[in-house]
Amino acid sequence: MFDSHSSPILIEYRPRNRNTYIRISQNGEVKVRTPLKNESAIRRILKFREGWIRTKLTEIQAYHSDMPIVGKEIRFRGETRSVEQLPNLHKKILKAENILTIEKYYYRFYKEEAVLTIPSRVAFYSRKMELYPSDIRFKRLRSRWGSCDTRGVVTFNIMMMQLSYEQIDYIIVHELAHLRHMNHSKHFHELVKEYLPEAARFRKELKAIRPSI
Repeated sequence: MFDSHSSPILIEYRPRNRNTYIRISQNGEVKVRTPLKNESAIRRILKFREGWIRTKLTEIQAYHSDMPIVGKEIRFRGETRSVEQLPNLHKKILKAENILTIEKYYYRFYKEEAVLTIPSRVAFYSRKMELYPSDIRFKRLRSRWGSCDTRGVVTFNIMMMQLSYEQIDYIIVHELAHLRHMNHSKHFHELVKEYLPEAARFRKELKAIRPSI
């Protein structure tokens, strides 16, 4: 039985919810939001979803075990590299007074690289798909790799620069496809797959990656 000895469980009583929802946080905490007050019923739900929960916890553990050492390493373009390979960033880090300053330099580095790299890939796929955003923006997002609003503005997470080129292309095609389909319908996924046949693989990979340093 999956229990609190294997991972912390937080149960939030939500009387307005119609269903029970289980989420796994980045630190491995199992969050249960439920309208149920019956502990036995909640335990049965956890038991039923035990396989899924353990799979997600394993993915999170594997991701964190491969995390770079902040200040010495950086995840960039699908690899973990020594910051010494990036002279401009390395010089700044050598002068940094604390970890918060180092993180600030990391974020600035990712934004500069995103601005240099992503627009040309957007232009390439825009021509192929005949879908053109009204504007491209870059932000540090905590839980999403990108977004597209009804005005046609596409926003990309600067942390995309941690990813491989294939994964970056998938996010770009995904957001451009929203210019035609503002949903995740069958037609939306068919459009993405038309330009990236391995879209399902990329989507699965990105679900296991958290946009953080």
